Amino acid sequence: MELIYQEQKEVEPVYEMYQKIFEDPEDFARYYFEEVYASNEVLLAQEDQKILGMIHLNPYRIRAGKETYTLNYIVAVAVWKEYRRQGIMAAMLKKCLNDMHQKKQPFTYLMPADRAYYEPFQFTFVMDWEETEINLSNSADRIIPASQQDMNLQGQSLQEKKSQERRIIKIPEEDYEQIAAFLEQFMQPYQIYTIPDKQYLRRLSKESQSGDGDLMAYYEGEELKGVFAESFEDDEVYIRWAYSTTPENMLHEIKYRHHNKKIYITEGNLAKGEKIPKIMARITDLTAWGAILRGKNDFTFRLLVKDPYIEDQNGVYQFKCLNHKISIQRADTLEPGMSEAQKWEDEISIDELTQVFFDYNAGQILKQHEYLKDVVPAGPIYISEEV
Repeated sequence: MELIYQEQKEVEPVYEMYQKIFEDPEDFARYYFEEVYASNEVLLAQEDQKILGMIHLNPYRIRAGKETYTLNYIVAVAVWKEYRRQGIMAAMLKKCLNDMHQKKQPFTYLMPADRAYYEPFQFTFVMDWEETEINLSNSADRIIPASQQDMNLQGQSLQEKKSQERRIIKIPEEDYEQIAAFLEQFMQPYQIYTIPDKQYLRRLSKESQSGDGDLMAYYEGEELKGVFAESFEDDEVYIRWAYSTTPENMLHEIKYRHHNKKIYITEGNLAKGEKIPKIMARITDLTAWGAILRGKNDFTFRLLVKDPYIEDQNGVYQFKCLNHKISIQRADTLEPGMSEAQKWEDEISIDELTQVFFDYNAGQILKQHEYLKDVVPAGPIYISEEV
């Protein structure tokens, strides 16, 4: 068996495997292979020219601290049924992780079909998605558009009424720069997030269109007040990237727009919903995190980091902070006068370190590894991609 990155991008065998295993709607699969597959990397496990398994590495621009990276979102991890339980998935993942390490990418991430597939490879959850369900399909209450609700509009001039008119429209591509700037303001609380630039918005629009929706803008008068992406499936509508400076108003207009449907809202600032673990991540280059993290106080300590899949990352690291700036460097060699017993102060697994850096349910880990308590983590994070 050989592991190779697909160079010529021969679509047919990859598409066949993708659809037979994942069974995506045809419109979505067409979008994926036209828009995402065209620019991603695909690692193939092959034997005698036959594809046994594959992993897709989809690139996204990620802001982490003050740094910007192009990182891999792992999707479409698949092995034909007759070749499973033969170590093919493990071999593919190990190669991907080591290649990312060589490229000095700080982490990789994925949305697991089953967490049990990835926990053995030291992936751990780093983000919950807040999901809200609004069922209007059986509602007896009539939702009235705000323009009819607001009796204060009576007696106003036409110009005054237009200045308060609320409307939702499809966003033309020439407005993407304005939309990107609008969304960026809502990313400020996050230390790690997908950058909603023009290229990202174009892809988000295409993805929404594959579900008969689009990227939408909400206006009050002539002023942009909100953005969201919508897509449809039967009597259900799915809302993502829903941010507004007047969230109650925009939510009301969305409810009126979809008054006969079930509405599912993921993240955004329109409503508080149920938190569901969704995104797993894994550190792929520990030294790169020195540029992302900050320190509360000056410190120097050494940790033995256990990483069974990235051999070059399995070893002793020195963590040093001076004036809140952190450096993380390999430190396997003994300094003069240092005994073997003094080589490191503590040891930790790479998945535990990932939880600490992303500030995800790390309380118990910090109790066990107090040396890390002065490291300011990089959470919270905002990643809402599905592919």
